[in-house]
Amino acid sequence: GETSGVAREFMTSMTAMDLTQLISGPTHIRGHTLNLLFVSGQWQSDLKLGDIVIEPLSWSDHSLLKLDFHSAAPNRRMVVPPRWFRPKRLIDPDRFQSELGLLP
Repeated sequence: GETSGVAREFMTSMTAMDLTQLISGPTHIRGHTLNLLFVSGQWQSDLKLGDIVIEPLSWSDHSLLKLDFHSAAPNRRMVVPPRWFRPKRLIDPDRFQSELGLLP
């Protein structure tokens, strides 16, 4: 589909803050890209993005995003801990784990 003016303006503002959107395909059952993943210019220089896999979930209208990142400095400590934006109360951890299956 065609990108709306609001979406274009949002992406322009992210670019102005040195953020790059990594997800370019649909992540929603209706074909929209609703799940966004941004990296800063600093992270882009520290990490190499491997595969991006977008898989539908049986219990959600959103897809599961699997990303491989490769780093030259595997023992580097994180300066800022990761932030989770989905409220934990909305996630059933057992069902989530069973959907993921066994991870390597």
